[in-house]
Amino acid sequence: MPVIPVFFLGSYMKQYKKHIFICENIRGEEDSKKSCGRSDSANIRQKFKSRLKELNLSTEIRANAAGCLGQCKHGPITVVYPEGIWYKKIKLDDVEEIVQLHLINGKPVDRLIIKNED
Repeated sequence: MPVIPVFFLGSYMKQYKKHIFICENIRGEEDSKKSCGRSDSANIRQKFKSRLKELNLSTEIRANAAGCLGQCKHGPITVVYPEGIWYKKIKLDDVEEIVQLHLINGKPVDRLIIKNED
C-alpha cells in the first residue's frame, strides 16, 4: 500500500516514529472495574513526556493520554505503536525501563507485556 504524504500548512507534517498511549480514563467510584486514571496514569504520562524531552526524542516519539483502552483489569496500561505492544500495571519506576529498552533499543519489556493468557 503506498504511503500518502500528509500536508500541513503547505509543507509535510512531521510524523512520529512511535506513539505511546497511556490510559487516563477515570471511572466512577462505584464502578467495579479498575480505573487507570485513579492509578497515577497522568503522572506516568508526564514522566514519559519529560524523559523523551530530556533525551531529545520528543520529536520522534509522542506520549499521549488516551481514554479507555478496554484492558481495565490490567491498569494502568500503555500501548506502544507501531509495534502494538501493550504494557500492564505500569508504575512510575517502569517508565525508564520502557524508554531505555523498548523505545530506544527496540526490546519490549517482557515482564510488563499483556499476554493472551492474562
